[in-house]
Amino acid sequence: MTIAPETPLNLTTSAPERNMRLAEAVVEAGLTYAELAERLQVDPKTVERWVNEPGRRPYARHAHAVARILGTTVWELWPARQPQETAPQTPTVVPVPPVLLAAARDALSRVDNLDLGSASPTAMAMHLGSLSSALRTVLDLVDVSGVSA
Repeated sequence: MTIAPETPLNLTTSAPERNMRLAEAVVEAGLTYAELAERLQVDPKTVERWVNEPGRRPYARHAHAVARILGTTVWELWPARQPQETAPQTPTVVPVPPVLLAAARDALSRVDNLDLGSASPTAMAMHLGSLSSALRTVLDLVDVSGVSA
């Protein structure tokens, strides 16, 4: 089933293979495929495929962007992506200084916006280095004892 990207989703025809969670979240956000695609800078057909084709999932960066735009989590939209835990674990909340969060977000943003087609090797190395440093610092704050890599 294909729905024109200019129109809101039609939720009355629900095939079992459709991603109804994603379809409902798009409708609840008051968006169309075209509007969501425009925000993600992808083709509207790509958004249609995420909803209508069984097993079709976006790349991680798009999945997280979709979840942010729709005000939900990746796990709620694509539960199959959630890693399976062998034993229940109590989450540990570690306070992260705002300055560190800002540095990590800045490094990630620069890497996300890096044009790999035209960036010089030096620019890529600098962005990768800043991202790596930010991740190491964040991981140093988190108690990972008992968690095997």
